[in-house]
Amino acid sequence: MTIDTRPVTRDVKIRIPEDLHSEPVISQLISQYGITVNIVSANLGVNAGSGWFHLSFKGTQAQIQTAIAYLNDLDIEIWQDNREPNTAL
Repeated sequence: MTIDTRPVTRDVKIRIPEDLHSEPVISQLISQYGITVNIVSANLGVNAGSGWFHLSFKGTQAQIQTAIAYLNDLDIEIWQDNREPNTAL
């Protein structure tokens, strides 16, 4: 079986609850899971409760799936674009 190492891009929207604001969630996606994260847009505030992010992930399918599993383990709400991911040539 061959592992697909082609980079893909996936749009993801997440809500980080207030109790995780002091955690380096996005930094962990980059350092621990090896994906590139672009913040497309965000809605944050000092006392706003949850933080909403529209992110663009770039990495292999496996890296992105593992990163999303990490977010799920933290009980972070995730909305994914379920269309076929863009494959970089």
